[in-house]
Amino acid sequence: MTEYTDADLRAEAARQLYAHRPGQNATITYAAMLDARIESTHTPDYDGLTWSEALDGTDLDAAADKVHALAVNAADTSEWAVELGADGLAPSTEHEITVNGEAKPIIRMLFAFEPDMPEDMRTSFVEGIGDSINDALGGEAIEETDDSGDSDSDVFALISGIASRLRDATDGGEYHAVGLIYDLAKGRTTVAEARAELADIEFRHV
Repeated sequence: MTEYTDADLRAEAARQLYAHRPGQNATITYAAMLDARIESTHTPDYDGLTWSEALDGTDLDAAADKVHALAVNAADTSEWAVELGADGLAPSTEHEITVNGEAKPIIRMLFAFEPDMPEDMRTSFVEGIGDSINDALGGEAIEETDDSGDSDSDVFALISGIASRLRDATDGGEYHAVGLIYDLAKGRTTVAEARAELADIEFRHV
């Protein structure tokens, strides 16, 4: 019997995942859309309009052509997907960093974490990478996004940015206090520790 490795298994899984991805054939794309529900029409009960209920004739043909083009031109991430699953990592639907060029994004970073990793650790990790990129690019091209809206990571990122600028513009006790805000936003201190430090700070105008 020919020996094979775990890497061989992963490579074959990636090949099959790529080979069976939907949309490689325009006819299959059209047929698969007929009973599929349109994402934006979903209800809390997972009900909603199907493509064939919402469109007919040339409108449905046009939509199917667009879906087919998106699927055919999609980046092949089959190997990454297999590796993530094999390593037990779960892609994050909340964390994303995009570096914008003059006309379009030039880098997009997505993240996958160990499922039991605490949210504050995930946030600190992503923000740390974002801060490093921001520093390297002068703070002009990076955009941190979160698909869920005003999430904790969005709020902490904004607080961190504000605190960083305030800290540069203050001194004495005020500098120390703004540093506490920054550390809280970064998860570098706890609420109890920050309260204890705050009690020892002397402010000039309070």
